[in-house]
Amino acid sequence: MRALASRRGPLAAVAALAGLTLALSACSSSDGDGGDGATSGGSGSATVGATLLSLEYPFLVNLDQAMKDEATKQDVKLISLDPRQKTATEFTQIEDLITQQVDAIVMIPVDQEASQAAAKAVNDADIPLILVNTRFTDSFDGDYVTYVGSDDTEAGEIQGKYLLDALPDGGKVIYLVGQYGGASTERRKEGFYKALEGHDEIEIVTELEAQGSRAEAKSVMEDLLQRYGKGEVQAVITQSDEMAIGAASAIQEAGRSDEFTAIAGVDGSDAGLDAINDGLITATVFQDAVGQGTTAMEVAAKVVAGEQVDKQILIPFQLVTADNLADFRK
Repeated sequence: MRALASRRGPLAAVAALAGLTLALSACSSSDGDGGDGATSGGSGSATVGATLLSLEYPFLVNLDQAMKDEATKQDVKLISLDPRQKTATEFTQIEDLITQQVDAIVMIPVDQEASQAAAKAVNDADIPLILVNTRFTDSFDGDYVTYVGSDDTEAGEIQGKYLLDALPDGGKVIYLVGQYGGASTERRKEGFYKALEGHDEIEIVTELEAQGSRAEAKSVMEDLLQRYGKGEVQAVITQSDEMAIGAASAIQEAGRSDEFTAIAGVDGSDAGLDAINDGLITATVFQDAVGQGTTAMEVAAKVVAGEQVDKQILIPFQLVTADNLADFRK
């Protein structure tokens, strides 16, 4: 595989700086920067707090709803918070949950490094920490009870293998990632490039950040369509369905859909599955939001009750194309 140097922005550095300075300016989660929160679930005496990366993503909205539904079944009160992908807000929410003396905290970290400060605050408060969907870097020296989620490296590997099958004679590829510094971004990227090792027939001509956003990916793709002429690029691989749909929309509106053999995302969201059905994108890698959210609350209820749980509970990714789409549509 041939690849250009990735264009890594300064976001990871900004996030890290925010993580160091946020303690000086912590504010209540009820104010403008505190994020949206909702209390749901049962009326039992146990309370679980959760801070969930960003609820602008459909996948995480579904995961959050699954947690709420399971909290009701478990008769556990759930305080669910949205840090809006800001480490400073995340830290403030964690502090608020500690102040409320919740019985356990569920966390989808905003940043695999900068969010470690919030996790260590949970450790210092002697509250059980459950990581969901996103891991910290291997350098994390804090503690957590269990990780519930998928291996994001696997998602990248599945995309890479799909790309090799889709372009057996090779080709040029645009790769759109989420947010640099985010654990899912870095791990999916690692798996993707690992799958392409030794395949010089595949050339990644551009790797760009698109924030996991449909609108941002569409804008980025519109610019790239100006850079690359007709027939110069054969595939677009993205790290989320929203980015795949945004990129595909730009391609479609430019009247250049026939040039692209593969347009793929990750999540297996309803919108992503619909896009495969409509022929807008060619594949997604299904990530079980309901399974992750439900399992997270099942585990939280066990932890609060003093039961032992496995250190890692993995829920596998699955490739979805037009061939097996019916198996995943509701």
